[in-house]
Amino acid sequence: MNIVRWAIGSACGVVCLAAGVAAAQSYPNRPIRYVVPFAAGGNADTLSRTASARVSESIGQQVVIDNRAGANGNIGMEIVARAATFHR
Repeated sequence: MNIVRWAIGSACGVVCLAAGVAAAQSYPNRPIRYVVPFAAGGNADTLSRTASARVSESIGQQVVIDNRAGANGNIGMEIVARAATFHR
């Protein structure tokens, strides 16, 4: 009985793992938009560009920095809040 449970559990685990790997291969399939709610040339911009270069190398996808300054960061936050969601 325990061997049957172990076999079924192992089979389910392998199927779930394979499905996760298959789904991960196609994401992200287009450039990533990284919104920085501060002006270009500042510390936030420099840090985000440095981080985006590393992320781009590790995932193999382009990361685009979008600086949206104004209203103490509210303009950038509004753009992110109104962005299209990616439900599968």
